[in-house]
Amino acid sequence: MKTATKSLSLQSYAFRLRKLLVGKCDVDELLTQHNYHQQFLAKFSTRIDPAGLSFADRFAWKFLREINILNTKFMEGKETDKSPGKNSMGVYQDLTKIVQQVQSIWFSEMNGLPNIVWLKHFSTRKLAHYAKNRDEIAFSLIFDSADAPPEILNYLAYHELLHRQVGSKVVNGRRYHHTGEFKTKEQLFPNWREIEERIGKYISTTF
Repeated sequence: MKTATKSLSLQSYAFRLRKLLVGKCDVDELLTQHNYHQQFLAKFSTRIDPAGLSFADRFAWKFLREINILNTKFMEGKETDKSPGKNSMGVYQDLTKIVQQVQSIWFSEMNGLPNIVWLKHFSTRKLAHYAKNRDEIAFSLIFDSADAPPEILNYLAYHELLHRQVGSKVVNGRRYHHTGEFKTKEQLFPNWREIEERIGKYISTTF
């Protein structure tokens, strides 16, 4: 970065802005936030070198550059979220619809949907995870993007639902999540190897 601003501020600002917009605003609040955001972009657009950012910060910066704050879908009363998980709705992606579709195809015998949420970080290391104690699947914010490839989102949903189905195994006091059974079933997903390669490209080529 060609600025003294800490890189973490990109992620924290992007997270706060995203939370505000998903929660819906009135017209005055949207206008105020839009004006502030335009000032932010004008101040930092020429001072930030995307190539010098961490991968996670690149996704936050991409979000901040592309977001249209005045989109009416962020306005109170314009839309009503009726999805089961109130924390699954993103700016661009609805995780409940994604997980529900994958579960209906690959895990039709599974009872009910897990809790489905977004992580609080633009993480490029923890892309998604399943927490058994909360029966919860969470996705990184890097996938709340208009150009997030659907096949990656579907594959990640499949991977985490598979964790929910297979569970873990304890051997000599050590817990294993990616067991032989898990790996065998994971490879049943169409084009899984190509999708894993595409995930790497999605992370490394985003600016």
